[in-house]
Amino acid sequence: MPPINISQTAVEINNRFFLAVQTLKDQKEIRGLQTLTREWQINRWNLISVRDEPSKRVIKVEYLTYLVRDYKINAEWLLTGFGKMFK
Repeated sequence: MPPINISQTAVEINNRFFLAVQTLKDQKEIRGLQTLTREWQINRWNLISVRDEPSKRVIKVEYLTYLVRDYKINAEWLLTGFGKMFK
């Protein structure tokens, strides 16, 4: 299978996703990735692989919506980098 061509925009969204997760952890809203993977019933290793290789893998779109819905992350910031991280 040929490698997937991940756009710079997708890499930046991946990075903002994990920045938001780290911020939630720092603010003690969550304990870490495992909190999210249990809550959202997703494979922890899939998230770790995206975090560790953001230019080779992409976050699933529904994970972005979970951050916006469950943790009040600003969708505009998450997708574009403009505005504040939180609503």
